[in-house]
Amino acid sequence: MAKYRTVVHHLRTCGITALLALGSSSAFASSFALIEQSVSSMGSAYARGSSGLDDASTIYFNPAGMARLHGSHLSGGLHIINSNTDFEKGSAEYNLPGSPLDGAPVDGKKKDDLDLTAAVPSGYLSHQQSDKVWFGLGINVPFGLETDYSDGWVGRYHALKSELLTVNVNPSIAFRFNDNVSIGLGLNAMYADGELTNAIDGGLILASQGAQIMPGSREYDGKLKLTGDDWGYGFNAGLLLEPTQNTRIGLHYRSEIDLTLDGDSKISGFDGSLAALNGKEDAKLKITLPDSISLSGYFALNTRWAVMADVTWTQWSDIDTLDTKTQSGTRSVAVWDYDDSFRYALGTEFTPNRTWTFRTGVALDETPIPKDSLRSPRVPGNDRTWLTLGFTYRHTPNLTFDLGYAHLFVDDPKLKGVSDNHLPTSGQTTGSHSLSGEYDSSVDMLSAQVNWKFR
Repeated sequence: MAKYRTVVHHLRTCGITALLALGSSSAFASSFALIEQSVSSMGSAYARGSSGLDDASTIYFNPAGMARLHGSHLSGGLHIINSNTDFEKGSAEYNLPGSPLDGAPVDGKKKDDLDLTAAVPSGYLSHQQSDKVWFGLGINVPFGLETDYSDGWVGRYHALKSELLTVNVNPSIAFRFNDNVSIGLGLNAMYADGELTNAIDGGLILASQGAQIMPGSREYDGKLKLTGDDWGYGFNAGLLLEPTQNTRIGLHYRSEIDLTLDGDSKISGFDGSLAALNGKEDAKLKITLPDSISLSGYFALNTRWAVMADVTWTQWSDIDTLDTKTQSGTRSVAVWDYDDSFRYALGTEFTPNRTWTFRTGVALDETPIPKDSLRSPRVPGNDRTWLTLGFTYRHTPNLTFDLGYAHLFVDDPKLKGVSDNHLPTSGQTTGSHSLSGEYDSSVDMLSAQVNWKFR
């Protein structure tokens, strides 16, 4: 009993560790950060970034940009994300050195459909207090994910359903020193709530007891469900330089955020001799979300044409491992070994008259995942290339509408011998299942935003 109970406790810690692996969009983003926070900036592939937007959504990318907004402004946007993702050429086998089962295949579907449509909302309010001071508030969804594999897929011991919801509240303030220099500061209070499930290989547990059965069949599977939530806090700060009337340079920093996800680990679905394994246990994971720096530039060539560029660096190398502990004292370490990543964007906009502005852009979004053997099926991200279009329609001087479209080309992610657990620190066995396969993925986004100047 003690031997296979240790295996189950270990499976619990594998699952709760993945709660923070959920921090990517349904589009399988490069990892945690969701950049889909402004529709007016989306049309240029977010190349305008920290160099100052013309509506209140500038609060997210650089609160110093509020110093360009006269009066009070309200912006609300919605991104509809359609992710087309298929898992193909899948295979899984047992990773049990010294056991007769080592290398034996796991039964299951070798193909699965992960297509998903999701919505990402955001809202911002900017208020000019005086010629020198602005106040702002942003509410957005900085991270989010929903993936759902079928119960019978070959990687069910790695992942089934994964969901993450985050809400960030970002009060901000901006100061204008003169016509050329503005700064902005903001506080971030982020709530995170996650849920995930995966199958537990009851056949392997029975085999470890000496039962004459062949593991890898769904017949003996149980299910692990984990939930966890927490509040985390950080800050952001920005600088906006306007050396000429046609030129802006923005610099924006977003700090680390510490989270401790307190979760419930629940095992269910076992019967017979395994029924004693059903039940709940507390689990806890501490992690620091990485900081990032964005540098953006905007240059108006004339009254109609402008070009813009952005470079964003994220310090993902802060995350080497995720350390998880359960109430019973079991400890597990999941190895990520993330690399720092960059996002590069170029864009242009054309304003033929006072009613319309048209935009287009291209961007390269690097993945921090260093190799195929460390890519989780919960977050099978890879490098993405963005192509975007968008426009602003000025219905009145105080009411404007933005519409944007983006297509993302995703370099086909691959899984190569991915383990369901890595390097436990207490001498326990490592993951028992090894998963390989590849994904065919692309993403389409359609977004709309309304902006109202009411003072």
